Amino acid sequence: MEELDLLKKHWKKEESSFEQVSEKQIYKMIHKSSSSIVKWIFIISILEFLLWSALSFLMKDSKVMKQFDAYHVENIMRPFMIIGYVGLFYFFFQFFMNYRKITATDNAQKLIRTILKTRKTVHQYVWFNIIYAVASSIIVLYIQFNYDPQVMKMIAEVSEKGNSTGLVYGIYIIITLVFLAIFVGFIWLFYRLIYGVLLKRLYKNYEELKKIDY
Repeated sequence: MEELDLLKKHWKKEESSFEQVSEKQIYKMIHKSSSSIVKWIFIISILEFLLWSALSFLMKDSKVMKQFDAYHVENIMRPFMIIGYVGLFYFFFQFFMNYRKITATDNAQKLIRTILKTRKTVHQYVWFNIIYAVASSIIVLYIQFNYDPQVMKMIAEVSEKGNSTGLVYGIYIIITLVFLAIFVGFIWLFYRLIYGVLLKRLYKNYEELKKIDY
């Protein structure tokens, strides 16, 4: 009877050991997967920045950009562009730091916190880009109304005829809102497809980590 009790205790001890080994293996796999996902989030954000920068450079000599440059609104655009670059580099830095933290993490609780922080940072990054796109459109609309000779001439002609200039403003605003809705929808879909897939995988890792009893 005593030998049987000793055997049961030994078996339970071995079973616990196997569970511990299994949990460590699962943690290592989750850690490796999460580290890879966060690295790709950082890489994709950099590639995205390079893509938009390249498109901006290629459009620099276009007719539209030359016409916009002729307005000489650097005092409006330059501060706004600086805010955009500062915001982007802030998020690049955060993505890089999250990657470093998640790579150096050797604790499940720390890994969970880093995963949650990364997801929050990505969501903030997406909203920053969407808000920046909306603000850019509003600024461009303001510049068109106040600096574009053709628009100003048309408004003056409408006013001289005794018609309400509100109609002109209303048409421009409606057209801008339609294009803005399409543009924002495109941006949201882009981020949904690119970052959404990575965030789903990261959340799955988070759920698996919660099951591990450390």
